[in-house]
Amino acid sequence: MQINKIYTGLVLASALVLTGCGGDDDGQYVASNGDDGGPIVNNQLSYTVFDPFTDVNDGEYKTAWGKLDYRFSNSGLMQTISTIVGSSPTAYQDSIGDVSELEFYAGQNLFIAVPEDFDSQFYNISFVDSDTFKLSIRSGSASVNSTYDIKTLDLSGVGKQPFDAETGIDTDLSYFPSSVNPVFPNGSQCYILLETPNQDFYTFSEDEDEGSMTITEWIANEKTYRTVTNLVKENIGINNKLSAVRYTDEDGDIIAAVRYNGLIYSASYNQKGIQEKENTNPDISEVYCDLYNDVAADFLEAQIKANY
Repeated sequence: MQINKIYTGLVLASALVLTGCGGDDDGQYVASNGDDGGPIVNNQLSYTVFDPFTDVNDGEYKTAWGKLDYRFSNSGLMQTISTIVGSSPTAYQDSIGDVSELEFYAGQNLFIAVPEDFDSQFYNISFVDSDTFKLSIRSGSASVNSTYDIKTLDLSGVGKQPFDAETGIDTDLSYFPSSVNPVFPNGSQCYILLETPNQDFYTFSEDEDEGSMTITEWIANEKTYRTVTNLVKENIGINNKLSAVRYTDEDGDIIAAVRYNGLIYSASYNQKGIQEKENTNPDISEVYCDLYNDVAADFLEAQIKANY
């Protein structure tokens, strides 16, 4: 399942209701009243994500589906997790469990370790307009800050993508059996969240270590199967005691790693003022989009129940 970075933390949250995202500056929220078409309306952003998973039913492995509904508002975040198709009404909830890993953010003289759960003690969201919000991740006096722009795509009339498609919008319909090709109804939309960091930093997760190698060994390993250019090695973290490395691969993507507690972690490098690179124009290249509005979500849920 391809998931936007901000969603990654949300999907693992064990609490169903988390409050306080507004912080002390709620009065500064100036989100749209709905007149200019963005998904943030009356200081609220809502979307739904579906997640196919493998479930054991009657002794057989079968595809099942979970659903996660999110609503951001001035009073906080509400997350509702449910099972659409599964061996029990809580099969999906049971499959993802309640284990939360740590997410690390490190830069020049900066190191933050926070739970992936969307806890208002560490995460603060403020709305800017109908398709923009700001996210601050903080621990103590340290923080990393980013702006997210929301790209809205029209799914009306969109069906399942061909296997070899080079343009168009790829959705969760790609998981459906080859004999089934439903089409989204009018009013269906999906969203892509594009991050622009306000500072340079690396981010990595507790469960993404690649073993106890050195930075030099990691670079040598990368060179065996990737083209390594623009190689940068630097020291980051508190007192800059952590080793980090990044390079540009043959596709123009930045590949990064951080050595922490004797282990190498696969990392993402976030560059100040540079918006996250993501395909958003389905006329030029294939776009993957899976954060759905209510119309698209209701349609997908009905199709999942009818075909699984």
